[in-house]
Amino acid sequence: MKTKRIFNVMNVITWIVFIGYCIKAGSIVMVSLISLSGNKNATENLYLGMNLSTLYEFSMNHFILVTILLIAMASLSAYLFYLLIKVFRQLDLNQPFKARVIQLIFRMSTVALVIGIVGLVANSYTHWLRTQVFFTQLDIGNTSAYFFMAGVVFIIATLFKRAMDIQQENELTI
Repeated sequence: MKTKRIFNVMNVITWIVFIGYCIKAGSIVMVSLISLSGNKNATENLYLGMNLSTLYEFSMNHFILVTILLIAMASLSAYLFYLLIKVFRQLDLNQPFKARVIQLIFRMSTVALVIGIVGLVANSYTHWLRTQVFFTQLDIGNTSAYFFMAGVVFIIATLFKRAMDIQQENELTI
């Protein structure tokens, strides 16, 4: 009973984080489109105080690439939490080792790895850009945590796959 309550709380928290990342990605897309349509003032507060106005003045191409990287990070993070929501929907505590759940967990591992790679590229690119033009520090996030999470989730998925194999063997022997 207590485990089910914890799963329900985690499901609600997952939904909140998913919606937050969707709002972040959508906000960056909208403000970027507004700034590209000629409203330079929109670059001063791209998202929660993120000021890219000096980058916008320096180079439109660099501005577009940085916003694409920010949108990719937020969108991939939202997709990661969407997959977790799907895991909560598919998960049955009586028989947790199902092929669909394992497939989703493996996909979560892959998405976390891609987020880590995109974040590493974004951090390197923005670090290089700061040497070319002064602009504020971007909130890309701790990408090494995504690499670690990808590894841990992959290990969990592998353990789930092995447990499913054992569960199927036990069902066949009965």
